[in-house]
Amino acid sequence: MDCPRCSVEMTEIPTDDSTLQRCTNCGGLWVDVADLNRILLHGNLPVLSAVGGYVNPDEIAGTCPACNVDLVAVEGGEKRSLHYDTCESCGGIWLEGPDQDEIAEKIDGNQAKKEIVEFYRRFRKK
Repeated sequence: MDCPRCSVEMTEIPTDDSTLQRCTNCGGLWVDVADLNRILLHGNLPVLSAVGGYVNPDEIAGTCPACNVDLVAVEGGEKRSLHYDTCESCGGIWLEGPDQDEIAEKIDGNQAKKEIVEFYRRFRKK
Protein backbone atom coordinates (compact mmCIF):
# COMPACT_ATOMS: atom_id res chain seq x y z
CA MET A 1 0.00 0.00 0.00
CA ASP A 2 1.47 3.37 -1.02
CA CYS A 3 1.50 6.50 1.14
CA PRO A 4 -1.14 9.05 0.04
CA ARG A 5 1.40 11.86 0.56
CA CYS A 6 4.75 10.46 -0.59
CA SER A 7 3.65 7.62 -2.91
CA VAL A 8 6.21 5.29 -1.30
CA GLU A 9 5.41 1.83 0.03
CA MET A 10 4.19 1.99 3.62
CA THR A 11 5.37 -0.45 6.28
CA GLU A 12 2.92 -2.62 8.18
CA ILE A 13 3.06 -2.20 11.94
CA PRO A 14 2.32 -5.54 13.58
CA THR A 15 -0.30 -5.50 16.32
CA ASP A 16 -2.43 -8.20 17.92
CA ASP A 17 -5.79 -6.84 16.86
CA SER A 18 -5.38 -4.33 14.01
CA THR A 19 -3.61 -3.51 10.79
CA LEU A 20 -1.73 -0.23 10.78
CA GLN A 21 0.46 1.10 7.98
CA ARG A 22 3.15 3.76 8.47
CA CYS A 23 5.08 5.78 5.94
CA THR A 24 8.75 5.72 6.91
CA ASN A 25 9.30 8.86 4.82
CA CYS A 26 6.68 11.25 6.26
CA GLY A 27 5.63 9.30 9.37
CA GLY A 28 1.91 9.28 8.50
CA LEU A 29 -0.37 6.48 9.69
CA TRP A 30 -3.08 4.65 7.75
CA VAL A 31 -5.69 2.79 9.77
CA ASP A 32 -8.86 0.93 8.86
CA VAL A 33 -11.97 2.52 10.39
CA ALA A 34 -12.98 -0.64 12.29
CA ASP A 35 -9.48 -0.87 13.78
CA LEU A 36 -9.57 2.86 14.58
CA ASN A 37 -12.87 2.50 16.46
CA ARG A 38 -11.41 -0.38 18.50
CA ILE A 39 -8.30 1.72 19.30
CA LEU A 40 -10.45 4.69 20.32
CA LEU A 41 -12.70 2.59 22.56
CA HIS A 42 -9.67 1.00 24.26
CA GLY A 43 -8.35 4.54 24.77
CA ASN A 44 -11.62 5.53 26.52
CA LEU A 45 -12.74 7.71 23.60
CA PRO A 46 -15.97 7.53 21.61
CA VAL A 47 -16.03 5.89 18.19
CA LEU A 48 -15.13 8.04 15.20
CA SER A 49 -18.74 8.83 14.28
CA ALA A 50 -19.18 10.49 17.71
CA VAL A 51 -15.89 12.42 17.64
CA GLY A 52 -17.26 15.17 15.42
CA GLY A 53 -15.38 17.43 13.05
CA TYR A 54 -16.03 19.52 9.98
CA VAL A 55 -15.47 18.46 6.39
CA ASN A 56 -13.32 20.93 4.46
CA PRO A 57 -14.41 20.60 0.81
CA ASP A 58 -11.63 22.95 -0.32
CA GLU A 59 -8.80 20.83 1.11
CA ILE A 60 -7.10 18.56 -1.43
CA ALA A 61 -6.45 15.54 0.73
CA GLY A 62 -4.88 13.04 -1.68
CA THR A 63 -5.90 9.59 -2.84
CA CYS A 64 -6.93 6.61 -0.72
CA PRO A 65 -4.13 4.02 -0.71
CA ALA A 66 -6.68 1.20 -0.38
CA CYS A 67 -9.20 2.03 -3.13
CA ASN A 68 -7.75 4.99 -5.06
CA VAL A 69 -10.62 7.44 -4.52
CA ASP A 70 -10.22 10.99 -3.20
CA LEU A 71 -9.68 11.49 0.51
CA VAL A 72 -11.78 14.04 2.36
CA ALA A 73 -10.20 16.32 4.99
CA VAL A 74 -11.99 16.53 8.35
CA GLU A 75 -11.00 19.39 10.68
CA GLY A 76 -11.40 19.64 14.44
CA GLY A 77 -9.68 20.51 17.66
CA GLU A 78 -9.19 24.00 19.00
CA LYS A 79 -10.14 26.45 16.24
CA ARG A 80 -10.10 23.56 13.75
CA SER A 81 -6.34 23.40 14.09
CA LEU A 82 -6.12 19.63 13.48
CA HIS A 83 -7.24 17.46 10.61
CA TYR A 84 -7.33 13.88 9.45
CA ASP A 85 -8.22 12.54 6.03
CA THR A 86 -10.78 9.86 5.39
CA CYS A 87 -11.93 7.79 2.44
CA GLU A 88 -15.67 8.01 1.83
CA SER A 89 -15.56 4.63 0.10
CA CYS A 90 -13.67 2.31 2.49
CA GLY A 91 -13.65 4.54 5.60
CA GLY A 92 -9.87 4.33 6.02
CA ILE A 93 -8.18 7.12 7.98
CA TRP A 94 -4.92 8.96 7.25
CA LEU A 95 -3.17 10.81 10.07
CA GLU A 96 -0.29 13.13 9.25
CA GLY A 97 3.03 12.20 10.78
CA PRO A 98 5.01 14.23 13.30
CA ASP A 99 7.43 16.97 12.30
CA GLN A 100 10.16 15.62 10.03
CA ASP A 101 12.84 15.68 12.75
CA GLU A 102 10.58 13.72 15.13
CA ILE A 103 9.88 10.71 12.87
CA ALA A 104 11.08 7.55 14.58
CA GLU A 105 12.91 5.02 12.42
CA LYS A 106 10.59 2.27 13.67
CA ILE A 107 7.64 2.20 16.02
CA ASP A 108 5.71 -0.70 17.43
CA GLY A 109 1.96 -1.20 17.49
CA ASN A 110 1.55 0.18 21.00
CA GLN A 111 3.39 3.39 20.12
CA ALA A 112 1.28 3.81 16.98
CA LYS A 113 -1.94 3.28 18.94
CA LYS A 114 -0.78 5.81 21.53
CA GLU A 115 -0.17 8.38 18.75
CA ILE A 116 -3.67 7.76 17.40
CA VAL A 117 -5.36 8.10 20.81
CA GLU A 118 -3.40 11.28 21.63
CA PHE A 119 -4.36 12.81 18.26
CA TYR A 120 -8.08 12.14 18.78
CA ARG A 121 -7.95 13.46 22.38
CA ARG A 122 -6.65 16.77 20.99
CA PHE A 123 -9.06 16.61 18.03
CA ARG A 124 -12.13 16.40 20.31
CA LYS A 125 -11.23 19.59 22.23
CA LYS A 126 -13.41 22.49 21.24
